[in-house]
Amino acid sequence: MKKLTFILGLAVGLAVVLHVRSAAPTKKADLVVFSYDRPLQLYAFLESTQKYVTGIGQLSVIYRASGQAFKDGYDVVRTDFPQVTFYSQGSNPAQDFKSLTLKASFESLSSYIIFAVDDIVVKDTVDLGCCIDALETHDAYAFFLRLGMNLNYCYPENRFQPIPRLQQEEDDIYSWYFSESILDWRYPFTVDMTLYRKKDIEGDFKVLSYVTPNKLEGAWSSRAGKVLAQKGLCFATSKMVNLPLNRVQSDYTNRAMNISTQELLVQLNAGKKMDIAK
Repeated sequence: MKKLTFILGLAVGLAVVLHVRSAAPTKKADLVVFSYDRPLQLYAFLESTQKYVTGIGQLSVIYRASGQAFKDGYDVVRTDFPQVTFYSQGSNPAQDFKSLTLKASFESLSSYIIFAVDDIVVKDTVDLGCCIDALETHDAYAFFLRLGMNLNYCYPENRFQPIPRLQQEEDDIYSWYFSESILDWRYPFTVDMTLYRKKDIEGDFKVLSYVTPNKLEGAWSSRAGKVLAQKGLCFATSKMVNLPLNRVQSDYTNRAMNISTQELLVQLNAGKKMDIAK
């Protein structure tokens, strides 16, 4: 009887240990993507993310379509990426953008988050779990996948930008202080694939006013002063690239090429997609 009791106790104890271990939080980051009338470009982003990025928790897309043709285009993307949660903006997108952003960003278990826009293509392998480890180990504010020692030109400003003084933290990871930098390197709040702790940004997201991704980034950046004394992390080389083929928003006159979203939609409907390997 004692032997049976011991075996049962051992089994129960093992079951408890296994349950605790399986319930332990994994090091993953949620990814929230913003898209407007660019299903073909969104397809390229999701395809490149699927190919190169590991450690994603919940992947959500908040999208807006100006007409049925673009809605149909997004349906193509939804079909090919069933693991992604899609949030469609309604007929008054200025009213639902903030609520959808808060829902997609903060109603999940992960403690970390990355934002992205649909004109991004990931170009190299990234393990977000390793990025999370580095963020905590080196007490950094954020981890920037867009930045790297190759980024000495600021596209929005169309001018040279000096690489700040970088401190090598690990084999391929470097840190710098925002306060010692300019332009892209002094821009801590961005929706261009930067890893943040949710606890560091949730308060701002709840109190700020914003109705589009650009307005979100603009309002958020107005609070950059409070973190300029902190440091960011990046890899030696950028892991992603922005491809500004077009401009779909009217909030700011950002530089872009003139390839129309209608033209790209025609290509999507013809069964074509962007070659993410180039």
